[in-house]
Amino acid sequence: MAEARKPVIVAVNVMRARQTVVGFNIAIVSFQITQIYRLPGGLKVSGIDHAIHVGADIALFMALALALLSLLALTLSSEYDEVGYCTRWSLVAGDILMYLSLAHTVTGFFAPLDAAIGAFAARIPAQAAGMVVLHTVLRVVAGAAWFLATYAGPLTALKQSPFPRATNIALGIAYLALLILLCWVGALSVQVETLGTGGQPQLLVGVLKELVQPFRW
Repeated sequence: MAEARKPVIVAVNVMRARQTVVGFNIAIVSFQITQIYRLPGGLKVSGIDHAIHVGADIALFMALALALLSLLALTLSSEYDEVGYCTRWSLVAGDILMYLSLAHTVTGFFAPLDAAIGAFAARIPAQAAGMVVLHTVLRVVAGAAWFLATYAGPLTALKQSPFPRATNIALGIAYLALLILLCWVGALSVQVETLGTGGQPQLLVGVLKELVQPFRW
């Protein structure tokens, strides 16, 4: 007689910890969405009294959408009983969505920095060298956060997943497909924002660049 597969049971606090991170991320994104119009640069659109930062705006709204999807996936992973153990694979899916949301939050904060720091440095040319150093440090730290959230986080979630191998492979494929889709959205937003400047890359090239996005900040 074949031995029955042991059910997956994960403590509910694991899910709660991730929901807390997602909640903080939603608060941060919501704040940045209301403040980003203050940054220099962006597109001037007739009828709108402030510049539109297409790339950063799209990244922030995608971060918000991914965070909400993560909350739903994490919530659906728990049982309706007196303990509420997490027994469904949506726990790992929510974990992956959480990391991708964090990556988009990093993009929304740091991608517009080039124009902002450039405008600031132009006002204090005597400190140009110092501003270059500060900008480089910010890029390195933000880039590290982006790479960790985009790649290290989801891969760690898949590696540590207690669910069957077939489930983890399916989740890995879904993660890669979603990553490519998000890169396509990011590349398209860059194309729109740089339209008319002669700096927009071909869409396929743009998608590949989005896979190492911090190098274009």
